[in-house]
Formats: sequence, C-alpha cells, structure tokens
Amino acid sequence: MHSFDYFAPRTVREAVEALKAHPGAMVLAGGTDMLVRMKGRIWKPEAVVDVTRISGLGELRFDRKRGLRVGAAVTMRQVELSPAACAHYPALAQGAGVVGSFQIRNLATVVGNICNAAPSADVAPGLIVHRARVRIAGPGGRRSLLVENFMTGPGQTALKAGEFVTAIEVPLPAPRTGSAYVRHTPRGAMDIAAVGVGVAVTLAPRTGACEEIGIVLGAVAPVPMRAKQAERVLRGRKPTPGLIDEAADAAVGEARPISDVRGSAGFRREMVRVLTGRMVTAACEGARLKSGSGRRAA
Repeated sequence: MHSFDYFAPRTVREAVEALKAHPGAMVLAGGTDMLVRMKGRIWKPEAVVDVTRISGLGELRFDRKRGLRVGAAVTMRQVELSPAACAHYPALAQGAGVVGSFQIRNLATVVGNICNAAPSADVAPGLIVHRARVRIAGPGGRRSLLVENFMTGPGQTALKAGEFVTAIEVPLPAPRTGSAYVRHTPRGAMDIAAVGVGVAVTLAPRTGACEEIGIVLGAVAPVPMRAKQAERVLRGRKPTPGLIDEAADAAVGEARPISDVRGSAGFRREMVRVLTGRMVTAACEGARLKSGSGRRAA
C-alpha cells in the first residue's frame, strides 16, 4: 500500500476542511471496498479522511414523523437487524442483508455502498423505491439529493469537490405500503448481483389499486434505474396477475443489460421479467398485511 496522510476529524466542518485541503482525499467509514483497492494499488489517494469519529454519523435513528436516518458510519448489519427497517423498509433491510458475509456487513456501510456507485449496489433499489435522500456537506454548505439522482454512472456520483455524504434519510412510507428486494447471483453468497429488483407498493384501502409504486432494477444499466414504464402499467390499477405480468414485460423493455461473466444480456432480461413479477407480488402481499391503523415499530 502506498503512503498517504490520515485525518480523523471530530466534526463535519473539520472533515470538509480536510477534504478541501486535499483534493485527492477519500472518505473512510467501513472501508471494505476502499482498503482492498488501496492495498491492490488500484486507488492511490493522497489522503484518507476517517469520518467514524464524528458525533452522530454512527447513529441509526427512526422517528415516527421523519422516518429513518442512516448515518454515514452505520453498517449493513445494523440496518439488516433494525426492527424499524424490517417493519417499514423491507426492501432496504433485505438489500443490506445480502451484502457479502457477516464479517463484511459488520464493517460495510450503507452510505459507502451508495458512494461506491456500483450498478449492482444492493441497498440502492430499496432506498430509491422508498424515495430516500442523501444529505451532503461541503465547502458550499449542506444540501440533499434523491438517491436516484446521486449515482451518475459506474463509480461516479454527484458529489462535488470537498463534499461527502453525512447521512441518508428515508421518509416514512404511507399506510398500506409494502416493499421487497431480491437479487440473483451465480453463487449463493459472497458475490455481487447479476440482476437485482426492488419494489415498493402503496395500495388504496378500498379498491386495492396501486396508489403509488416504485420499481428499481439493479445491475442492468450503468446505474440502478427506475422502471418507469413498468410503474405506469400498475399505477392507479389493481395489481392482478395479468397486469403484473404486463409490468414485468415493460421492465424488460427498459433494462439495458450487458453480457459478462455473471450472465448474458439475454439471461439478465429474462431474470428482470421473473424477479420483477415476484417482487411486485411480494410487495403487494406486504401492503395487504398492513392494517393502515397507524401502528409503528420502535
């Protein structure tokens, strides 16, 4: 590993100052991907800014009005086991629960997975379907951005010079909302997704129609992508098996997969069809189980 300067700021302001002073710096939280690439001399940052000592960035907090706040140092394992995440954001908890091994999930962070900006990022679909936003701090102050607009390409984000993500905020879903995430991998574990699909559905209390729906496809485009045509097929209509099949077909038409060692483009399209249908069905089942009585997990 090459030599580099190391900073361990205690405040967000100190972190921003370090990043501003060292344009080639990288932010460290979990480091499960970053340190491997540094050891392999793939990444050679001139400085590393460790944000794990900043107060509040390690907090996973649920509020009945504001929703879920995931600090920059919150691990996959924390989200995977969170009662609030499992109750209100199943697609997010399920995505966090399939990343790597137990050892990796005890170090890897949700924010790091988004900032790494891999098309196959497992927590991205669950965050996007739940309309999550990243909170960003930088020399120009603070701002927020929808997660679906944050990743701009493979390994690329909307972060500007001197900025870093302090947290992800996920609004509380409407009553009668269900969500689900699944991925397909060549191996059962310790692999990245060949295809991932996350879905969130809000059903109308009387008609059972889709009041709102989000369908996000992972690993079949340069970034995790909304299948907006598939969403339009279902929005405002009752999700019958035939209509779900129609939405799955629409998702296939929107996907832009490539062929690689994990599967051909044709195989990935077929998996989009199968997994979209399954996840829409699973999300609808979860929504039907919601009583709409306003009960909330702690």
